[in-house]
Amino acid sequence: MLLKISKIITYFFHPVFLPFLLFLLLYFVAPLPLFFSFFTPKSFAAFLGVVFLYTIIFPLLFTFWLKKTKLISDFEISDGQERPKTYFMVSAFFISLTYFFYSKGGLLGPASVILGVISAIILGLGFFSYFSKISAHTAAMAGIVGILAAIFIRFNENSLFIPILISISLTGLVASSRLWLGAHSLKQIFWGWLWGITAGFSGIYFLLLK
Repeated sequence: MLLKISKIITYFFHPVFLPFLLFLLLYFVAPLPLFFSFFTPKSFAAFLGVVFLYTIIFPLLFTFWLKKTKLISDFEISDGQERPKTYFMVSAFFISLTYFFYSKGGLLGPASVILGVISAIILGLGFFSYFSKISAHTAAMAGIVGILAAIFIRFNENSLFIPILISISLTGLVASSRLWLGAHSLKQIFWGWLWGITAGFSGIYFLLLK
């Protein structure tokens, strides 16, 4: 039973879903720092649709293709030698979307910063995977905590206090699930958490301008 619950948690909080969920959260809870309060419902729906395609659909289809062509042995990418190239290739979707939003500027500028930070977290995972397997799930969740905390501090967004506490709790839950499944060691969980929260917080704090 515990293993089934852990798998559900792992799938629901898979790293590819988190950027979409993050933008959705910020739209409803703290829309001003990312200019979301200036979006019409229709334009924000179009924005979310593009994010959904580039951060969920395209990476999942690409990973499925890698598995089908036997470039990776399983969807968990348990083989350490397969992880760097997978992270680097998947990051291309995030980087391309970051550049697209950045090139448009205006209301999309702050969103491009967040996507750029997320892209950096993925690239870092690829780089670190040359030396050791670290938890992408924990890095992604901790990255969300770092991003929310930086916005909270830089923009005095008190409305983010409760979401930050919830995200911290969820990060612990996801980390525990990865341990219960035997997917990572405690050391791999720790390094994933440290990289995610450091990159997420510092990237937003220093790059997302008031």
